[in-house]
Amino acid sequence: MTAQSRQTKVLVTLLVSIIVCTIILNMLGHNPPSAGAFCLSQYYRLVPVDKLVSSRDVMRLGYWMGIEIYFSECKTNNRVVSGPDLRMGKSGSLCSISKQEGNSCHFIIHNGHTGHDGQIETTVKWNQQLPADRSTENIRYQNGHNVQTIYICVAMNGQSTQPTNFQIKRAQILIDKLCKEFNIDSESVIYPNSWQY
Repeated sequence: MTAQSRQTKVLVTLLVSIIVCTIILNMLGHNPPSAGAFCLSQYYRLVPVDKLVSSRDVMRLGYWMGIEIYFSECKTNNRVVSGPDLRMGKSGSLCSISKQEGNSCHFIIHNGHTGHDGQIETTVKWNQQLPADRSTENIRYQNGHNVQTIYICVAMNGQSTQPTNFQIKRAQILIDKLCKEFNIDSESVIYPNSWQY
């Protein structure tokens, strides 16, 4: 009789635990606890870099010779884009920083204020494999515009002088993929002065 009483207690405790956990999970709904420095669920929402690098047009394998990353500050009054309002990778649905930078770069890495943190957006220049309309301040290219450079814009919101952890991680993955795909030397990659590796 003691064994049966003990079994009943264990089963009742297990049932109560399941009910309490179910109630807690239902209260959380689809709003997970806020993420720390790195959240795998947020990372998996982002489009894989392999998909982004592949252009619809014929890739110009021997054409691209360098990569330059630069910061672009978006206006602080821009609306934060999230949830169903986020428009990823669809032509004609660019956010305001995309409209500003659409002709002067090939990729835009968003920061959470202009799109999902770490979201990489390709521009028309990349999709059509065209040089960007960007004059660079870099000493290496001051003699003229280097049309064989892939430009990556890292969106900043003016409140922070550093890119987010997601932006740094996604930029490095993108750079590694571009270097491998187009045989670009790592010495041909130019980072902003305050870039944190």
